Amino acid sequence: MATPKITFEAKIREQTVRMYADVPLKNAAGAIMNVLTQISQKVNLFNNKFVLCFGWSFYYLVERTDENGNKFWLIETDDYTTNPLKNRTDNATVSLITQNMQRECVQVAKVKPEGCTCKDTILVLKDAIEAEEVYMHRKSPAKDGDSGWYFGLLDDPKEEERPLSDFQTVPSWQLTRIRMGAVRVLQMPVGTVAVFKGNDMTALVDGEDRPLRFTTEEERKRLGEKQRAEFEAEVNKAREAAAQKAAADKEPIQLHEVLPQPQKDSDQ
Repeated sequence: MATPKITFEAKIREQTVRMYADVPLKNAAGAIMNVLTQISQKVNLFNNKFVLCFGWSFYYLVERTDENGNKFWLIETDDYTTNPLKNRTDNATVSLITQNMQRECVQVAKVKPEGCTCKDTILVLKDAIEAEEVYMHRKSPAKDGDSGWYFGLLDDPKEEERPLSDFQTVPSWQLTRIRMGAVRVLQMPVGTVAVFKGNDMTALVDGEDRPLRFTTEEERKRLGEKQRAEFEAEVNKAREAAAQKAAADKEPIQLHEVLPQPQKDSDQ
């Protein structure tokens, strides 16, 4: 995995805390830092044992030392590119993107979120994994660790007749491989139905079949372009400020005029 390009840093209880990502997800990273700051008022975070479950993802604080020998605390997350149940990564990109997607979905729909972690399970129809048009329906969880979500074929005439062997229960993190776009609805409440064509959501309704507002892919694209432009402007401003400070701190070169010395008359 390539080294993340962007570092987010904050001071929490006089400790330096860092998070790495590949893309400018300042708001998502800031939300994590704010939660950690609040928790730090009551709990000791800095012991290499603290785990934060925030929305869908889990975050871990791990002590590190930089190239200058300075101690800092790095935020690691579960590694969805391998197996998040076993492996961690210092690249928080997937966790932060997912956080943004799920928060945006709930806020635009104007509903109260209902928790679902990456370890909670979903029921998947095997035939739907490679299908173009699918739907997701959230029912009341049957037990602890069950999200209540079902991932199936859209307009499946055999759905009620299928044998149990046609279905598989998987942790919800596997949606990042099956249908990344579907991850965005996982915090939606019981009763929600979402329809997808590829990764694009085409319909979203509540438990009473009432349409819910959602951001279209075209709107998401425009928003992404706006966020990138704002981030680039912020980076350029920071660079200019740093250059101005460096110029101010630099000691000016003092030029002194050296006048020729008058020659002494040689002794006769």
